[in-house]
Amino acid sequence: MPEFTGFPRAAITFLEELEANNDRDWFKANRDRYDAYLAAPALALGRDLRRFGEVKLFRPYNDARFHARPPIKEHIGIPFGMEGATGYYAELSLDGLLVAAGMYRPQPDQVARLRDAVADGRRGSALARAVRAATDGGLELSDPDLKRVPRGYDAEHPRADLLRHRRVVLSRRESKLPRWLHGPEAAERIAAWFEAARPTVTWLRDNVGPSLQPPSRR
Repeated sequence: MPEFTGFPRAAITFLEELEANNDRDWFKANRDRYDAYLAAPALALGRDLRRFGEVKLFRPYNDARFHARPPIKEHIGIPFGMEGATGYYAELSLDGLLVAAGMYRPQPDQVARLRDAVADGRRGSALARAVRAATDGGLELSDPDLKRVPRGYDAEHPRADLLRHRRVVLSRRESKLPRWLHGPEAAERIAAWFEAARPTVTWLRDNVGPSLQPPSRR
């Protein structure tokens, strides 16, 4: 039996109050509400959709050491099987539901392998078909990261638009906080969008893979 029954309406109320009271003391006093209304349903969703990968929730605290941000994240992010910058992701906030999949924040060696694979006739054509299936399934491909085809590749290449990508991210945002978020239908819709993106995620894992570079140090 599915565990996920939807995000309760109290989750939206909590996010509204967090937006008005974003400090660590308020969050500490209301942490039990966060755990009950946001974290618990998110983990239940992860268990129901475990076929897309293991879920490990991000910490609710922002890292404000390098950027001016509120101390507490005003959303809950749910990553599924995010290995090597590639996987699936869902996020609930007052801006709505974001569903995404693909490769985000790749390392330079991953970008190089992506470009070589896109330029290759057989492999590049397979990615183009996978992306087309995802867009047919209701997702949008992120805009190209570069204005021009990178140096060393034909500017007239049939997949020039894909060559201009450093990231390959497919996403959909439901910005109206629809009623179905509060019931089990939410899991069915998220799973359908993940399935539409699965051929692209599989292609990225097979043709790009994780970074082979040592992790950077700050």
